[in-house]
Amino acid sequence: MYWTNTRAWSPFEELRGLQREMNRLFDGYDNETSLSRFPALNVWGNADQVVVTAELPGLEIQDLDLNVVNNQLTIKGDRKSEKPAEDAVCHRNERSYGAFVRTVKLPYAVENDKVSAKYENGILTVLMPRHEATKPKRIEIKTA
Repeated sequence: MYWTNTRAWSPFEELRGLQREMNRLFDGYDNETSLSRFPALNVWGNADQVVVTAELPGLEIQDLDLNVVNNQLTIKGDRKSEKPAEDAVCHRNERSYGAFVRTVKLPYAVENDKVSAKYENGILTVLMPRHEATKPKRIEIKTA
């Protein structure tokens, strides 16, 4: 019997692990819309701005299009396919290619005309100043 971490090997634990991996694999798809999870995104905000970073390795700036409308950021692009040698045999093809669209709902309204973006080392960073009306305001409490 094989022992790991003082617990006996269990075929049921192996099946649960396989199920977790399958769920992770299909986590990027919505049954109704089949949305892709590419590119991987991080979204964070503070009192002044919303920042979105996206992993877009191998893309050129001219292959990207950004839009901010109705508190949603949309990233569109096209990943070009690598052309293997004429006599090459493909043994594994895990990288996807072609057009993609990823839309993310922003946590609050932003100043659309002040959005800026930079693309460096395969990482797109989009800075979006928070709309003044959504910024937290400190309210002074007076004594009676």
